[in-house]
Amino acid sequence: MNFVDDTRSISEQDVSLSSIDPRWNIISYAMRRHLEGKLLTITSLAMAANVPYGTAMRRVNELIDEGLLMRRPRSKSGKSYSIHPTRNLIKYFESFAMHFKALVGRTFGFNTGDNAVEDFYFGGYYMASRILSYPNAIRKGPGYNKTIRILAPIDPTFKTIHKFASNLNELCGTNLEVVNLPIDQLYGRIVKNAKSRHSNFDLIAVDLPWIGQLAEEGIIQPLDDIIRQERYNSSDFHTAAWKGSSYKRNQYGLPIQPTVELMFCRSDLFVDAGLDFPRTTEDVLSAARTLHRSDFDLSGIVMNYGRGVPVAHTFVQTLADHGQPVINLAPQGDGFTVDEIKGGNFRPMIDTEVGRRTAEYLMELRDYAHPESLKCDWDRRIAIFSGGRAAMTYGWSVRAAAFELDEDSPAHGRVEFIPHPHGPGAATVSPIGGFALAMPTGLSEDRIQSAWKVMEYLTRPEMLKWYVQHGNLTSPRFSTSADPEVQAISPLIGKIDAMERRGEFQTWPRPPIPEFNEILNVLGDEMHAMLAGWQPVAAALSNSQNRIDSVMRSRGHY
Repeated sequence: MNFVDDTRSISEQDVSLSSIDPRWNIISYAMRRHLEGKLLTITSLAMAANVPYGTAMRRVNELIDEGLLMRRPRSKSGKSYSIHPTRNLIKYFESFAMHFKALVGRTFGFNTGDNAVEDFYFGGYYMASRILSYPNAIRKGPGYNKTIRILAPIDPTFKTIHKFASNLNELCGTNLEVVNLPIDQLYGRIVKNAKSRHSNFDLIAVDLPWIGQLAEEGIIQPLDDIIRQERYNSSDFHTAAWKGSSYKRNQYGLPIQPTVELMFCRSDLFVDAGLDFPRTTEDVLSAARTLHRSDFDLSGIVMNYGRGVPVAHTFVQTLADHGQPVINLAPQGDGFTVDEIKGGNFRPMIDTEVGRRTAEYLMELRDYAHPESLKCDWDRRIAIFSGGRAAMTYGWSVRAAAFELDEDSPAHGRVEFIPHPHGPGAATVSPIGGFALAMPTGLSEDRIQSAWKVMEYLTRPEMLKWYVQHGNLTSPRFSTSADPEVQAISPLIGKIDAMERRGEFQTWPRPPIPEFNEILNVLGDEMHAMLAGWQPVAAALSNSQNRIDSVMRSRGHY
């Protein structure tokens, strides 16, 4: 844009070989403000035209009449409004940019393959039709007389939404208010909000394993009717993320920040030691044993063995690596189904042969784990790995930004991302988690319509790309993951996309049942006591089985 504007100014102003083109100046300025995410007003557009005010206004109105610019009220009276490029103008402008690029390529010989624009670039990212544009404004937002309140965790996507709320207000045509809370407080606030006569929030971000309980207790409402009415197309979403946002075949959320647990391996350390990346749990033990203390202050692995939810998740997900869910889910293909869970499906599967192998594996890893592992949660674990004090760790993909975007981290650019290594005779599976946007129950019809507009907008491919550009290394949409600018930020995003296509992400390791939090509470006590050396493996398994069994019987499941 700078190049085109500069060349035009030579002929129009410096040497007067042509007259000023107000139409181009208006379009160029409008697109520039759009790409920068800045406010565009009728006054600023008229000034950018560089012609008398009356002439400028006629050109602006022509562009509005042609459907290339749109006015959107910023007040109830409609006297104040903002100007935005329409989808058509954005499409035309991107087409112009591609043709212009091809012309320059042909002129100076940059392109190498039949004038294909994908074959060359100008010191930046590739310019191709599959690149997603900056998010465009909703033609008709909920209105600036309304405030859409969102309850969300302190995670990359939602921190970005909170930070840039004023920009999003312009794009959404309403006022956004985001409340960010730690994950444990978030769950409590969601439950507390459900007890209010009128919901204090229009949208809430829910962790995928919570959906079963929140749906059963009527705290969130199904979206199936509005999805049908709006003819909403979900085919671009990753299957695991979309299914993970449903319960009993009803859709309760739109995925916005999914995350998968992978194994992070320091590729430089593996290469130096002549090790292959682990494919099995036995490989993990062997690599941890070899790399442990191979350098000063280096542990073979760092584990989430902290008491409570951290170690509970570790056990549940490692149990899945050995081919077994935490409850007696019905088998389906190479995995298990969570579409219908009833009766004996709720029976815990802890005190089993697979459960024993899982516990013994975790106990063996303890010998090569960083000494702080027994205190580790997700933040502490990733900080130790990012700081270069462990050669491996299991980690949620969303937390890879801690080293992928930090050039000072010893792990920056030196990490191989692999699926969860599997146990003997088991298939490769990586658990999917993260957040979906959902609607609390009890909203009026008007609030439902407004909430849907914002929910749908915040989960569009262009918005998901925008979150990636601001530090969230995850995407639930194939189109976002395929964007070259997104892939250039980190190789992790492309790897996750490929793993999803291979069907390696599953929801069954963390089934969406109402009792899931109680299962975690039990395992968080018993498994931590085992790993701390306070009780043997057999006792930890037996106690967990009996306590969870008691919970399920008290709920009348069997």
